[in-house]
Amino acid sequence: MKTNLNRFFAAMLIIVLIASCDKGDKPYVTPPGPYYNGAFISNEGTYGLDNASVSFYDFAADSIRNSIYSVVNNHPIGQVLQSIYIVNGKAYMMMNLSDSVVIATVDNFKAAGSITGFISPRCMTSFNNKGYITQWGENGVVKVIDLTLNTILRTIKVGTGPEQALVAGGNILVCNGGAYDLDSTISIINPASDKVVQTITVGDNPKEMVVDKNSDIWVICYGYIKYDSNFTIIKETPSKLVGLSGQDYHKVVEYIISQTQHPQHIDISMDKSTLYYGGGFGYSGIYAMSITATSLPAVPFINNKMFYGFNVNPANDDIYALDAGNFTDAGTLYRYSSQGNLIKQYSVGIAPNGVAFK
Repeated sequence: MKTNLNRFFAAMLIIVLIASCDKGDKPYVTPPGPYYNGAFISNEGTYGLDNASVSFYDFAADSIRNSIYSVVNNHPIGQVLQSIYIVNGKAYMMMNLSDSVVIATVDNFKAAGSITGFISPRCMTSFNNKGYITQWGENGVVKVIDLTLNTILRTIKVGTGPEQALVAGGNILVCNGGAYDLDSTISIINPASDKVVQTITVGDNPKEMVVDKNSDIWVICYGYIKYDSNFTIIKETPSKLVGLSGQDYHKVVEYIISQTQHPQHIDISMDKSTLYYGGGFGYSGIYAMSITATSLPAVPFINNKMFYGFNVNPANDDIYALDAGNFTDAGTLYRYSSQGNLIKQYSVGIAPNGVAFK
């Protein structure tokens, strides 16, 4: 009897060990959330109303889900969603008119807090677990945030109407876009000291930048337009494409795009060798240009729309171009191939202005 019991317990022990080994070989993996494989579209909404929203384009399903933040969290996101920046598994949403930054987890878009203390936040970049958020308020500053605590660490004075910020050459570069006035500079911030260490003059009202495969920087400069009380133009400066050295940020090349047309968006191909620029009020088409070209392209790459914004998918070079419509009804996302051919169009939220890829 004792021998049989010993055999029984030995058999049970072997079964337990086998089960334990099998469990260790196949650890439990948390299934991904509904928004893990796609892109997020920031929809400004109508100025003064709580109808800003986020749309999600699902790569696998080739479909759009609209208003995902309000659907998941049962409350509106706020007023005028200026841009979305993704870092550390979270989406940071710059709410321009609500003077705040709203945070959501990327995979399921559940609310993960918010940061106040801003005045008209615009864009964001990050470096070494710190976020750098541009804002028009306080005569143009960058707010530095702790990405672990999501609190404001300090404020850095830059130029007028700062727009896009990015990391290049180990520094933070900020386009001083002029807001409703004039600025022609880029502020260079050392992230170790969080101080402006250099100011570069480019063209009037720089809006966005990209870094190419040679680590050089390309800047789209909108130009300056001044109106009188009857909205007649009394002063206008040209839009420009400016190239800066990635070594010391000095100006290498400058192209005048137009004396009277003013694009304000730029992006780059996944191999970092082709520039795309266009978009903005009254500027028709998107242009493509090699970083080795010696002149601007004569004809647009995509030529049939005045897009409010656009971005290039860094995984396959599809171009996501956005039509804001009348700023009160649903806007449209147009998806083009890397050859510039229209693939499909989708209805999104009100006044779409940009696309954030994970």
